[in-house]
Amino acid sequence: MALALPASLAGDLTDREAIADALYRAVLAFDHADEALLLSAITPDVSAQMPGSSAKGVAEFKAAVFDRVSKLDTTHFLSNVRVSIQSPTTAQASCSALAQHVRPGKGFEPGSNKFTSGGMYLCDVVKVGELWKISNWSANIIWVDGDPSVMAGQ
Repeated sequence: MALALPASLAGDLTDREAIADALYRAVLAFDHADEALLLSAITPDVSAQMPGSSAKGVAEFKAAVFDRVSKLDTTHFLSNVRVSIQSPTTAQASCSALAQHVRPGKGFEPGSNKFTSGGMYLCDVVKVGELWKISNWSANIIWVDGDPSVMAGQ
């Protein structure tokens, strides 16, 4: 059962809403293991900086982030989204992020099956056709809780 809406939504979004939607599409892509939704949210030359790693381009981004995270049962929450529109085709967005990661099928079991992180994202966003997409994603993870081996697929 698909629980994620498609990349293009019915109805008109303001630019500010559509820019925030690029961030929402990206994290929902992790939660639903939806590569098409991810590709709707990032540019082909996306760059990303995360604690301990970086990526340039879709292939590296997928290997560093999506391929690992999308194999887990996850929920990502974004809040305090702020958008600064710089031109008709460029913007920045920042937000607070909470990411919960669970070994597949182990969400209701007690113990070391979970890993949660909290932090801040700052993204450069560009308009490509009708969709806004992330061209640069900086993640500052501020805190973690749980078993980090969950992220390594152990």
